[in-house]
Amino acid sequence: MNKKSKKKIFIICSIVFIVVIIGILIFFVIKNKNNSSSNPIEVLDTISSYGYNLEDRDTSYYKETFMHLKEILESDELNYEEYAKYLSILFLTDFYTLDNKISKYDVGSLDFIYPEEKEKFQNKAMDTLYKLILDNSTNTRKQELPIVKMVEIESIENTTYKKNNDSLEGYFITATIQYEKDLGYDENVKLTLTKENNKLFIVKLEANNQ
Repeated sequence: MNKKSKKKIFIICSIVFIVVIIGILIFFVIKNKNNSSSNPIEVLDTISSYGYNLEDRDTSYYKETFMHLKEILESDELNYEEYAKYLSILFLTDFYTLDNKISKYDVGSLDFIYPEEKEKFQNKAMDTLYKLILDNSTNTRKQELPIVKMVEIESIENTTYKKNNDSLEGYFITATIQYEKDLGYDENVKLTLTKENNKLFIVKLEANNQ
């Protein structure tokens, strides 16, 4: 085989290789576009100064609680104990309602987590509570997952959260979670919240099976 033939074969192979790569890329772009459009998430309302969003996929109970929290946060005089109460209800409702999550990576309630704890919290959730969630990007999942029906706050106590050499004000909350159907998920939980720059954050979650 002469050099001219070898060069011709090389060019043909290169073209075929490029075409295959382009085809694969187009396939995944179309697939991702279809996946995202088949299960879109719409923001219905926001509490912009706090970074809290209400989505169309949230449960009726969550939406009702969100509006209560919005009223509290937009009042002339902020009641932090009420803020802590409704923030905790929202957090637990969203975090433990797995039925509306797209995949195990779609961890709920991250907006309520203290920034320095967020990555650790998310990774732990994906390795435990969220790890068995099947992908629902095409909205065809056939899997029974929990939906929180109600959260009852049992007690609220003042506490402090140690951050480096500082002690931040906060709350220690015990709560009971009720589900639409008992699938064996956590029911009795404890939360630690802290206040920083007039905003409350979840810094710790303790559950009855942890």
